[in-house]
Amino acid sequence: MISKNGLLKSAIALALCGASVACSKKDAPGPDRESGDVEFFISATEGDNASYLLAVPDITAKETLSIKGRGLEADAFGSWLFPTPYIGIGLKYQKGDPGLGIGVALGPNGNIVKSGGEFQIVSRFTTYGVFQEKVLSVVDGIVQKDDKGNIDKTQMYSTFNFVDPAKNNAVTTITKSTTNLTGNGEYAVLSGVVQFGKNNFLSALVPRRFAEGEDRNKNKTLVTSNTQYPDSVWVASFDKDLKLTKVYGDDRISYAAGRHRSQYNNAISDDGKGNVYVFSPSNDQTSKAAGVIRIKSGGSNFDKDYYWNLENAVAGTGKNAKSKFKEIYHVSGDYFILGYLLDGTNPIKDDVPNINALAVVNVVDKTFKWVEGLPDFNYYPQFGTPISEDGRFYTPIKEVDKKPAIYIIDPVNAKATKGLEVDAKSISGIGKLRKK
Repeated sequence: MISKNGLLKSAIALALCGASVACSKKDAPGPDRESGDVEFFISATEGDNASYLLAVPDITAKETLSIKGRGLEADAFGSWLFPTPYIGIGLKYQKGDPGLGIGVALGPNGNIVKSGGEFQIVSRFTTYGVFQEKVLSVVDGIVQKDDKGNIDKTQMYSTFNFVDPAKNNAVTTITKSTTNLTGNGEYAVLSGVVQFGKNNFLSALVPRRFAEGEDRNKNKTLVTSNTQYPDSVWVASFDKDLKLTKVYGDDRISYAAGRHRSQYNNAISDDGKGNVYVFSPSNDQTSKAAGVIRIKSGGSNFDKDYYWNLENAVAGTGKNAKSKFKEIYHVSGDYFILGYLLDGTNPIKDDVPNINALAVVNVVDKTFKWVEGLPDFNYYPQFGTPISEDGRFYTPIKEVDKKPAIYIIDPVNAKATKGLEVDAKSISGIGKLRKK
């Protein structure tokens, strides 16, 4: 039933393993050992459906770590988020099927243990982030029907899933219309979830036209197509109840989102000083160059005095100006990391990765440097979920025919050094956990 505020609220959807969720495969966390109060977390995969979750005191050590007989065995979760210093949440995207999730913590004896129940995100997810010590995922393209099966032709919806580690990883699902948020009548796909103050979060709006059509089974539904407004950017602010509190708009860049298949990667970040930087990789329709603009701390609109053309910065390095970045991460202060997909010389037999090269940008000085010391982008190395810690950027990378390793990047000189190598197929993600 649709409530007065236009929200469709489901009951808490918490599906424990043993029902239809195939999550953790083995509860044995590996041998006990002396450990610190804070340790690095590693998710190392052996195959498409299995991974080992373990903690190590140092990921900068130039040695090889064996995962055999060690760690908590689980599904291969492709994304890792850390809503609190004590909890890691793994998400597994399953295309059209419900997403899977698991919570983990650092055990008293230096091992990774499950925290809370394993869960499903029934609606799937296409973007996600951390908000108020919860993981918030969003999926677009939701069509609502009445009791007689008639579709609502006037608007399309998005489904929000809040995963709460404080409540055994309970999943609260809310479906809300995200049509006409910008006032232009189009549907908005959300990209990214970024905490904004104590009680709000930001998400970039990717506009789409919608009209009545058919799904793959020839059933009537609503389908989306390219926007009529490709040369503008919008960022929405929502409160904890998903009330829209503000929309920031500008015409100097296009929409702020990195794309990889059906996923929308976050392209918004706070600099730790209250300034929010918004990056646009320049979408396929737009006439606007890839660039950066910002909302200054305390500002009510985009800063009209700040703009940086990233295509010119890339061209100045000798690379193709139209090279696209797909991911952005804040490292510290004015430094950010951009993940690019560059044209490599070595053919790819399998799926092309999301990114294959990194650049360090200083958004105040407007300096752009390709990171040196990483595996050759021409061979399309695979990158896992990274972290920023103590002014450094740590990222797992898998080279062709080599063991995956963790690389440590100093943003000041844009140089990478190889740290811990792991005897596994890949490293899907890393993080840092504190004992409770």
